[in-house]
Amino acid sequence: MATINQIPMTLMGNLVSDLEPKRTAGGKTVVNFRVAQTSVTEKNGKWEDGETTFIRCVAYGILADHMIVSGIRKGTRVIVSGRYVQRDWQTETGERRSSYELNVDDLGASVRYATVQITKATANAGMQHAPLVQPQQQTAQPTNDPWPTATQDQFAEPQEPAF
Repeated sequence: MATINQIPMTLMGNLVSDLEPKRTAGGKTVVNFRVAQTSVTEKNGKWEDGETTFIRCVAYGILADHMIVSGIRKGTRVIVSGRYVQRDWQTETGERRSSYELNVDDLGASVRYATVQITKATANAGMQHAPLVQPQQQTAQPTNDPWPTATQDQFAEPQEPAF
């Protein structure tokens, strides 16, 4: 595999299909997926969908493990950051081919059209394909204020009460 250029790229779009994880010979998780991004333009005061671009993406290791554990699936709106690379290879008949893909450095679910619950993973949580830390169940308090007056991060040091 030859890499010619590595261009930093961040994109927002929807996953086109469910994740299909694979393992390398060394046991590392690999996830290949595509992200669709549709351009939108304003014409005569109305928004119209334009062309859709499909970007091939690949995530490796703990990032791929965390994607699987997080339940990211087809239709999920994501923000993907990585390096856009060209891969060159030769077919069995001797033809030279190229493909382009985004080697993912980081990925997050977009909160524009959905909500997410973040659970901090320990170093080996992704390798077991199950979160080691279960999110705490919180009961909804009826209130007009959508923001709590104080929050306690479950991973922060305990705070002493103020007297």
